[in-house]
Parts: sequence; C-alpha cells; structure tokens
Amino acid sequence: MASFDLSIVQSERLFPRTKQVEEQATALSLVDATTANFALTNAIWLFERPSRVDDKNFKLVDHLRESFRVALDAYPQWCGHLKAVTTTNGTVDDEAKHLPPHARRYGRIYAHYGTSEDSGVEFITAKSSATLDEIYSSSRTADQPLWDRQKVPLKDFVPPTSIASALRPNKPSEGGLRDPLLAIQITELSCGGFILAAKITHPLADISALIRFVKDWALVSGSTLAGEPEPSLVPVFDPLRLDASAAGDINADKPDATILQETESLPLHRYDWWAPSPNAPWPTSVPDVFEVEDLTPAGQVMPWSEWDVNAPVSDYLVHLSRDQVEFLHKEATAGGSSKCSQHDAVVAHIWSCIIRARNLGGDTGPVHCDLVYGLRPVLQLGDNFVGSPSIMINVEMSGVEVAATAESKGSVETLLLQPIAQRVRETIRKIGQPAQVAAFLHRLAYEKSPQRLWQAFLGRRHILVTSWVRAGIYEVDFGLGSRIRYADDVVPNMDGVILIKEAPPSRDVSSASPQSWTENGVDVAIHICQDDMQRLLQDPLLLPRLHNET
Repeated sequence: MASFDLSIVQSERLFPRTKQVEEQATALSLVDATTANFALTNAIWLFERPSRVDDKNFKLVDHLRESFRVALDAYPQWCGHLKAVTTTNGTVDDEAKHLPPHARRYGRIYAHYGTSEDSGVEFITAKSSATLDEIYSSSRTADQPLWDRQKVPLKDFVPPTSIASALRPNKPSEGGLRDPLLAIQITELSCGGFILAAKITHPLADISALIRFVKDWALVSGSTLAGEPEPSLVPVFDPLRLDASAAGDINADKPDATILQETESLPLHRYDWWAPSPNAPWPTSVPDVFEVEDLTPAGQVMPWSEWDVNAPVSDYLVHLSRDQVEFLHKEATAGGSSKCSQHDAVVAHIWSCIIRARNLGGDTGPVHCDLVYGLRPVLQLGDNFVGSPSIMINVEMSGVEVAATAESKGSVETLLLQPIAQRVRETIRKIGQPAQVAAFLHRLAYEKSPQRLWQAFLGRRHILVTSWVRAGIYEVDFGLGSRIRYADDVVPNMDGVILIKEAPPSRDVSSASPQSWTENGVDVAIHICQDDMQRLLQDPLLLPRLHNET
C-alpha cells in the first residue's frame, strides 16, 4: 500500500461571513432522522494544478476560505448543532416546543443554530509532498479497469475531525470547542494540485446535498475571480415539506390502521436493531427510555449468521466503458419486451457477478439487492432540496435467478440480464409512486424510533447499492483553471457495500454536464470479502467482451 506524508498547516472553525441568523430550531424530516446512525456523507476531489497559482499574489487557500464563508451564508444550519428528542411524552427543550407533535416524538431530530454556542465548520489546510500522478494516474480507467483502491489510501486526505451525532452528547473539548457537523480539508500537493475532501453528518446531507453545497461554493469562487457580483444561492432547507407528503394526519395520537396495512406489501426490509439475536456480534441495545416496556417486535431479527463481520474485505473499483454499459443495456432489454434503464442494467450485472462470486449460483434461497432510492423526484422536492431524502428498497430474487448465465457457441458464457434488470425496474415502480411513499411516511411517523429499523443488511445474501449518478460530482468548477482528475467516495469497507458513479471525464472534456451520465463510462466501487473478491476478479463476464474486440 502506498503511503503519503501529510502535515496539518492550520485547523480552524469557520462561520458564515454574516452572522445575522436568528436562533432557530428546525425539525429534520422523518426520513432524515432514520439516517442518524448512518456513516458520514463523504466525498474527495483531486484537482490538477490551477493556472491561478502562477500568479504570485494569489493565495489558493485564502481564496477558498473566504469564498467558503460566503457560501455558508446560505447554509447556516450546518454551523449549529443536531439534537434528538429523548423523551416519549413530547417534552422537549424550549427551543423545540414550537415543532409539530410528530417531530417531538422519541428519536426525532432537529437542527438548532443561530446561537453563541454554534460549533461552526472545521476548516483544515494541509500540505503533502506527494504529487497528483503518484496518487492517481490519469490513465487509470484504460490501464486499470480493475483497480485495488486499498493500494492508494485516499481516505488519508479526509479531515480527521470527529463529527457530531444527534444521538450522543456533544460536550465542549478542553479548548471549548464542540464537534462540528461538517469538516473540510484542503491539501496542497507538491505538484501544485490540491485535494478537497468534505464530510458531513448524514441527516443533514446526502451526497446530492453535499455536492450542491460544493458547487455553490465553487460558484462563489468563480464569480469572485471573474469580478462578477456574488451569485444568489438558493438551497431549500425545508424538511417539513417532505413530511407534508405523508398520508393521513401524522400529528394524531394514533396511526391510521388502513394506511399501515397499505405499507405491508411495499418492497422494504424491516430489520429490527432492538430484537435480540444469539448470533449478534455485539449486545442488543435498547434505549433506556424503553427498558420498562414490553416491546413487541417491530420487524425481522437481523440475520447475523449471514454476515461474518470479522472477515477481511477487499475494495476494488470496476470501470465499465460507455460501450460496455451500452452492451449490458442491450442484453437487459433483449427482445424489446423489457424496459429498463442503463442504471438498472449496471445494477443487475454487478449483482449477478457478486452472487456468482459468493458461490450462490445454485442457491434457491432469496438474495437481496438493497437499493438506495432518492425521493426528490417522486415527491417533487427539486434538485436544490437539502437533506437526506432517500430510502432503501429490497430487490429480491433467488441466487439461481441472479447468477444465471447461458452458453453460446464455443462454450462461451453470456449474460442473462433481462430478468434481473426487469426485477430491479419493477421493484422501483412498486415504491416509486407518491401514494406508496406517502403511506410509508405515515408509518414512519409512528415508529417508536426512526433509528430502530434498518431497510438493508450486509453479508453473504445482501448487497447495499448507493448511486451518485447525476449528482454532478464532476461538475464542480472553482474558476481556478483546474480540472478535476478524479472524484472518490469514502464509504464503509464492509461486505456488500456497492457505489455506482460516473467515471472521470477525459482530458479533452470540460467540466460541463455531459450529454449522458455514461459518456465517460461508469465506475463501480465494490466491497466484498477477500475470497469472494478473488473469484469476482476472475469472472470472465465482469468486464464484458465486446464483439469488436480482438
């Protein structure tokens, strides 16, 4: 594994340029609250040497710091605190007494900001003697379509700052600082390039919201450098707008039984964190406030026997070219009877390869693709809606069905993607209706704790697929004359975690939005246990061989 020296130059807390925000307590959405125990939202951008650095009077870090503070004016909630309701009788601190009843139930979360105790944002500047070429090769997609990411520890460039959680106390340190909700690190490289890394607590921002902020920051930067007026930034932080989409009256004392019944057929897991299991790798933890209650099961017991949490896990990035994606899509729609997207085809293909690698090709039991599904489109929230509005849906088939291949002439195995991609699309349609989501939100409003249930699992029979497609990760332009060479994710290295994103644009392509998200190919980050990964890498179907290849 490569290692790079890195030294912290400065670590400081930044606040919006103007401090004219009145004290506010804003309830996060029902869905935001479910993510309180999730991993942080992380992203890393590798920028080539900016042409601006040739100007001796230009200070990159100073410029980025000031434009960052301007952008924070539109995101004041990211500088405050997250708090959780810890009672079951609706009693809350004074600042939250105005919240609607459903937002004052146990485990619900709100942002409190505009006070003298706001934590601000951690802003770290660092230096490294490494060059961009040493960290990431610009020819990676062509030379290394199967890239072992553990050989290049990009996570070392992520700010080491501890991020606050709504579910644990956030007491001041010896220096009087509380943990922030967002941390940024800018690392200047010896070649003149730099790395930008950001991480934020998940309830406040999914990847779409985080990238939205970074693009707004870049917009301020570019306008300043061009001598133009400051842009008007219009993120929408209105979490209760999502809650307003729920069916029925979610502020009533009891749920509507008819609506609850409607949710029973939805393709969603209900794994119960509080349900005791003899196979659990750690003790079951029920909140103290519920210990006196005889809690009825809210969902299924976690199938811990399927997940060896101690097994070593490999992390590879699989690159599929645009032509390979088109080939997969053609295979998935063979005969014209099945309508699915290119994304469906990629999901189906990767799932199929992983199931074969796990030796489940002859298994008639269920296997699951737990697919993160964003709610912005179905609820018409808009691309500028800030928060974490997503759920995880259960695409379910048997191991035999998902791993299926067929033999063609010459005993060469070919893909049978159509049934798998069709199941992916059918499952999305089942949940992707406003009425279905509305019923789900109604039920969620009455769960004893939003964090009690998990709509996914990991291990041998599950994959958890997150997609950054169309989030605009390569559309960040600070106006520095600096091209993004690569943008990376930082997700838990656990057996079954999958992330799909656009591949980096070629050197002759600008940072403008491409005509198609597959224009430069697709990168799929795959985390599975080491033995399975070795079989996956040897699968001749993983990288489809096109007819025009020799």
